[in-house]
Amino acid sequence: MSRVHCVDCREPVPGDARVCPHCGAVQPSPLVDAGIVVAGVFAFVFGAILALMTVGTTRLAGFLLLVVGFGLAVGGYTRHVDRQAARRAR
Repeated sequence: MSRVHCVDCREPVPGDARVCPHCGAVQPSPLVDAGIVVAGVFAFVFGAILALMTVGTTRLAGFLLLVVGFGLAVGGYTRHVDRQAARRAR
């Protein structure tokens, strides 16, 4: 079982713990990062379809979804990479 450090008190906690036994802080879940990336990719693809195949206000909504989806996908992935780098640096 891998040991990681609490996000608040920096005490070692089990890798699968969702709540720190020392301070009670909720530990972040890697599933949240994966969910953000999946939602971003979905929004990006749906926005691209709307932007390319419609006209008017729907096209504008497609471009907005395209930008938001790109931001979510890239942001979720970089958040995951940053967490992994911080975990290895300890």
